[in-house]
Amino acid sequence: MERENFINEILNSVEGIVKVKPNEALFQKIEQRIQETTVSLRTLWLVAVSTAVMIAINLFLISGKPSSGESKMASLEHSINKSNQLYK
Repeated sequence: MERENFINEILNSVEGIVKVKPNEALFQKIEQRIQETTVSLRTLWLVAVSTAVMIAINLFLISGKPSSGESKMASLEHSINKSNQLYK
């Protein structure tokens, strides 16, 4: 019974709430500022092109084969270090 009263009290707590109307001058100020802060088309294209270039570079680097210098270093490393034990 106590729990049911608690639930009903919470549900009935919103009955007296009245919708607040914003100040018209403040609302117009906010709308004006939103309209002033538009991004130029040139900036939008620069961002799009730079993103595409970065994606292309990343794909090239990921799909590329390791250079011969890296493979020589890897083979040298394997020939020197036969086991991965740091301490004997």
